[in-house]
Amino acid sequence: MPFLLPFALGGLALAALGLKRVLDDLSPGPAFAEGTQAHAAWQRHQQSLAALRATRQRVRELAQRYSEQQERARLETVEPFRALLARLERWEHASPAEVLTAGGHAALRALPEGPAPKATRQAWAVLGVGASSSASLAAVLTWLEKGWLTEEGPPVVVDGISLYCAASQDPAMAAGPEAAQRLEAAREELDRVVAFLEALHTRLSALDGRVATLHGRASAQLAYLDPESFEQSPAEPRERLRRLGSLMSALVEALRQPALEPSGALAPLPEPLAQ
Repeated sequence: MPFLLPFALGGLALAALGLKRVLDDLSPGPAFAEGTQAHAAWQRHQQSLAALRATRQRVRELAQRYSEQQERARLETVEPFRALLARLERWEHASPAEVLTAGGHAALRALPEGPAPKATRQAWAVLGVGASSSASLAAVLTWLEKGWLTEEGPPVVVDGISLYCAASQDPAMAAGPEAAQRLEAAREELDRVVAFLEALHTRLSALDGRVATLHGRASAQLAYLDPESFEQSPAEPRERLRRLGSLMSALVEALRQPALEPSGALAPLPEPLAQ
């Protein structure tokens, strides 16, 4: 079945929410007279729909920017560092396990190598670099990207709330107090989703800032480390390698850090960001 609305939201409201438009099949539904509880509840529901649309768009735009930065950091810094480690290991100057922390070593091995197509990177901002969308989150990630809600297909569930059910109502919904109560309940659910998306935006912003900082610092350290200097005076380059290893460990772990758990819950932030 297509997306049906029991009251006259109209095309503008659909576009504002980002819902897939199937205008020929929309049911006008009952009209609520101005001044009634139902009409007031409908207006509040409309405001929550608009807030949901705006917040989803903010999360989508930030996730896209962050995924692009993740890819830059990986290609411009992580890949050259991986090549440096391989060269030093061949020359028996250092091994990855000696240079990186245990967590950094595991994170580096989990990162993919070489350029990644955009389609592959769509889930990275939310789930971490190298992660693929889990079945439980596929519908949510598709909605974040496209903004479509339909009755068919896997339900979009955010923070335990079915967005289709909260954004639409049963076409047979009665008018009057019952309609007002149902609209109020749906509005409260939409507001919970908006709050959840705001928290997700905050996490993405924190991760974005941390990766940007670590990427800049690690790039600078990497530029000043010449592998051939180990053959001349190993003490100084080894100290530089130690500092670089610490930075790179933090960077690759940050790149792997998810904003959402596979269950759909907000992932806890690592210690430097949680404070």
